[in-house]
Amino acid sequence: MTSTLIALVAAAFAIWALVSIAQSKMNTNQKVIWFAIVILLPLLGPIVYWFKFKK
Repeated sequence: MTSTLIALVAAAFAIWALVSIAQSKMNTNQKVIWFAIVILLPLLGPIVYWFKFKK
């Protein structure tokens, strides 16, 4: 049960990060790189994005 909840929270955080990246004013190359980071590192990627851009 707990692992399912953690997985759902991680998935929601990753989806939020992807939507935020898509709506950002970054250039296309930066968006592609951040999409790759978030998709390849589903738990760590959104956290890094949060601290880097959402101060």
